[in-house]
Amino acid sequence: MKQMKIYGMIAIMALNACTTMENNRIKGAWELVSGNLHLENDTLPLFGKKPSGSLIFTENMRFNVILNDMDVPAFHTEDRSQGTCEELRAAVTGSLALYGTYAVDGNGDFESQHVIGSTFPNWNGLDRDNGQLSLERKGNLLVENLPLENGGMVVIEWRKISDR
Repeated sequence: MKQMKIYGMIAIMALNACTTMENNRIKGAWELVSGNLHLENDTLPLFGKKPSGSLIFTENMRFNVILNDMDVPAFHTEDRSQGTCEELRAAVTGSLALYGTYAVDGNGDFESQHVIGSTFPNWNGLDRDNGQLSLERKGNLLVENLPLENGGMVVIEWRKISDR
């Protein structure tokens, strides 16, 4: 009986390995199309008029996200630790980066993520499942929805960068 349990666990691990490696619908490199905050009566761009960003899902179940507002003015110094309060505020509100691990379900769709680190320190160590963060693949687009406590919704659209 104990051997049957062990064989069953090995079979499940093998099935998960196949799912994560071969049937992963979100792996690859993605470029930012748009990032907006949707409120009851308003839509606000999160990263300015010229948002830029990159999202990478690797085959070994790691992810990296970088988002930034390309219109944030340059600092008046080459030492970023010497920026003015205004420069530092603009840099922080105009950018976000995070990295960690992720999982997909049996269909290869996003299931969950674990944030290892983020430029927003409150997200360090954060775990989110697809009820708290959803990613839906629509052809060469990936649409990310993050519901907020205030009833708003962050919607970020990514375009697949073709493999060359």
